[in-house]
Amino acid sequence: MSRSQTELRDRESVAGLLRRFAEESARLTAVFGDTHGLYTRDLAALAAIAEAAQAGRPLGPARLAEALHLSPSATTTLIDRLETAGHLVRRPDPRDRRRTVLEMQPQALEVASAFFEPLSVALDEVMDQYSAEQLRVVAAFLDEAVQATTNTAHALGSADHPTTKDPDRPV
Repeated sequence: MSRSQTELRDRESVAGLLRRFAEESARLTAVFGDTHGLYTRDLAALAAIAEAAQAGRPLGPARLAEALHLSPSATTTLIDRLETAGHLVRRPDPRDRRRTVLEMQPQALEVASAFFEPLSVALDEVMDQYSAEQLRVVAAFLDEAVQATTNTAHALGSADHPTTKDPDRPV
């Protein structure tokens, strides 16, 4: 199927905006990390732990290592650092006391909520300009774009990339 010049420009515009959104999100996350003495990988770990907890599937160290593509020893170092800083605790898994689950400390959630609240308000104001149907279309597109990005990263061997091995290396 041949695409018109207008459609090609529109697609390029969308791709460019996705890239800029990713860059600005990374910049905002870096500001948060710098403000609170956290590495990029620390923030990724805290986000994964919080997301899993919200979904009712708390992460243990092994699943966190898998999610972040880290070795067990690198994951232990990361968890130790976050625990020492008061951001998370290890608790026995209530369903299997042989396992450990990672739990965010309320203080860490409060700090993140306070920092990101202005963004939440700004995004709510943007979303208020769109109908529920338009937001469903945007959500479906973004969901598929995230999946395409995830699939591409896996296909390209992201688990073997050097930046995924060192939790202290900035991304």
